[in-house]
Amino acid sequence: MVRAGEEHEVEGIRVRIEEVMPYRTFRGRRMLMIAYRIIDGDFTSPVAHFWIPEEADIRPKIEEIVRNYLAIRGRFRR
Repeated sequence: MVRAGEEHEVEGIRVRIEEVMPYRTFRGRRMLMIAYRIIDGDFTSPVAHFWIPEEADIRPKIEEIVRNYLAIRGRFRR
């Protein structure tokens, strides 16, 4: 299970997990709301969130977040 304080690195970009909040959907499915920050050198993003099933592997989602960030990085960093 993912925990607050963990850091994952993909292609030189770090993703730090800030908070993990378990909850249940109205159908009773166990989910996690995960708050994270992207750290790229001296740039640190504001906190953002994603949601995944509790039993899911977090790594593919982290890789997707980093790919999306890299695609738009030039708009944030000048």
